[in-house]
Amino acid sequence: MEMQHTGAGGENGGYASQVIRGNYYPHVDGIRAVAVLAVLLYHLGESLCPGGFAGVDVFFVISGYLIGGGIIRDLRAGAFSFQDFYTRRIKRIMPAYFAVIVATLIAGFVVYHYELLESLGNAAGRSSYFFANFFCYKFLGSYFAGDGDMHPLLNLWSLSVEEQFYIVIPLLMFLLWKLRKGVVLPVLLLLLVGSLMNAEHLLASETSRHIVKAFYMAEARAWELLVGVVIAWFPRYERKSGGVAGKVLPACASILGLLLVLASYALIDARAHFPGTGALCAVCGAGLMIVFGAYGPVSRILSQPLVVGVGRISYSLYLWHWPIIAFMHYFFSKSLSPAQMAAATALSLLVSYASWRYIEMPVRRNKNISFAKAVCGLLCICLLVGGTGAVLKQSRGLVHVIHQDANRYHSLDFPPSLPKWNDGDFGLPQLNLRDEKGKRVSNVLERVGCESAQPDFFVMGDSHAEALKIGFDHICRENGRAGVVAGLKTCPLSGISITNTFANQTEELLAWLENAPSIRKVIIICRWDTRLSGSPQKLYRNGEDVPADSSRNSAYLEEGLQETCRRIRAMGKEVVLTAPVPVLRLSPGSELRRRIMLGLDTTDIGDAVSAEEYRQFAAPIMDILQRVAARTGSTIVPVAPHLEQDGCYRGVMDDVLMYHDCSHLTAKGAEHVISRAYPDIFKKD
Repeated sequence: MEMQHTGAGGENGGYASQVIRGNYYPHVDGIRAVAVLAVLLYHLGESLCPGGFAGVDVFFVISGYLIGGGIIRDLRAGAFSFQDFYTRRIKRIMPAYFAVIVATLIAGFVVYHYELLESLGNAAGRSSYFFANFFCYKFLGSYFAGDGDMHPLLNLWSLSVEEQFYIVIPLLMFLLWKLRKGVVLPVLLLLLVGSLMNAEHLLASETSRHIVKAFYMAEARAWELLVGVVIAWFPRYERKSGGVAGKVLPACASILGLLLVLASYALIDARAHFPGTGALCAVCGAGLMIVFGAYGPVSRILSQPLVVGVGRISYSLYLWHWPIIAFMHYFFSKSLSPAQMAAATALSLLVSYASWRYIEMPVRRNKNISFAKAVCGLLCICLLVGGTGAVLKQSRGLVHVIHQDANRYHSLDFPPSLPKWNDGDFGLPQLNLRDEKGKRVSNVLERVGCESAQPDFFVMGDSHAEALKIGFDHICRENGRAGVVAGLKTCPLSGISITNTFANQTEELLAWLENAPSIRKVIIICRWDTRLSGSPQKLYRNGEDVPADSSRNSAYLEEGLQETCRRIRAMGKEVVLTAPVPVLRLSPGSELRRRIMLGLDTTDIGDAVSAEEYRQFAAPIMDILQRVAARTGSTIVPVAPHLEQDGCYRGVMDDVLMYHDCSHLTAKGAEHVISRAYPDIFKKD
């Protein structure tokens, strides 16, 4: 028997009259369950549901349909009130939302070391004013990067997108309705298409920052919410006959919708073109189920009491499941076992039910919460959470206050800062460039070494150059030498472009060097392995189309580096290429601090890489560097021998933290390496 729509006074009337304005449709709660369970499975283990992250897109459509539908009904009835709208939003969203943040902060204070506590504070602070998606975009990067389990508030990005959407859309719809009712739908459709085109434009650029922006930002996600709003604009589908048109067609449409959603969960993955047209499968499927899901076999599935029950707690389940899973990853530091997955699922369901019953529902039922009380309460909790987050961020996770045993292995000085170069000092001009985001940055040059000495060397490269520059500063002060560092991450390949976040400023850097006769030596430091063939990044000649894959990367890397070295040598300057720094198995500081916090064994933290493993890792890079050096008369200086101990490379030497993460050295590590490599780097001077 098909589950029919149940009005506020019907079978589900008790629940509906408490939380729903208008009719209650059990199949919509069923769709919520389909969405939240996919997200849960994906977060438990990607292999369980490769495209489970698309459940968020299904949620967006449902949200647009329900919330947008409420706005449309009120506008048509002449009863729309901003105060009523935002009072309902605050009562619906904020209690469980802030309960999760507060609980996560409390847990973080107990078990997190400074690095994770600082990040948690930053995330909590931004989430308190619904900018969690900006935090993810700026500090975390790709949702699929693999370190999301160290960020227990990661899932709040989608709530920020929704709240930003519902700040703009109600006001826009209200103004358009007052201006001319007939333009509301065309404008919504125009915005829908524009948002989808914006997402496609960002994804088509193949620039990692743009791809991340498309995933997290409201302007690229608004079209999914607008699909729900547009569906709600039209009269609700009601079956009027029992024939083919009345039974078969809606049943087939709802089945197609369910299959589209399930296909998106099974067939898309982290490498998909997403969330632009790659999200259409999930979005269209969600729309079909919303319109036709009350009929046919899909209705019987979606309206099952257990499925509806999961749908009712889906908001709390979405909020709570990820912090629980993230903390379990922190405790076990590995992929969860089946037993741990089962425990995480059971705990998530239990906590979510309690949150729904004792936090969500009492507030939603309470008719005594006025607009003034709701806003006042929201402002108070925002100030409390935001203030706590600010303290944690400014104090670097209370690094000098709590958990001293673990926090003494810190790397607060990464990346190190050095004095800016004053334009015209020693006859050398300043340099203005654009950073990896395309933003104009003035005064990018930094001074290293003795302030009174004429600079005679120049350091440039990516973040590894940034990590090592403090080592140059330290040893050069001892030796009365001075140099200049390009304080901007770049990949100095002449004539070669790169599809990643690093700006290629080779031409500007080479032009500066031509006007710097006192600079006799140029030191190039990069992590070249991330630009070899097979890398996610793609190299290509300037002016050519971006290739479909990175199979030519190694050839382009050699070509671009050789041309850079040749041009520098033609200026009469020496070129020093540093060999790769060993890459450890994991971030030693974080793992060491985690083990100390949890009382685990610290004699072997699992970061060690043998000398033989390093040679295999470095072989393809060294082949390229040796050919370039032979053709251009450049010099290669190894750094790995200065980090080797007992035939291995580890993050801690003599109780000193040498690595900031798995590949970048701390200030102490940089000083250790460069002081020992100094004779080889400057042996011709």
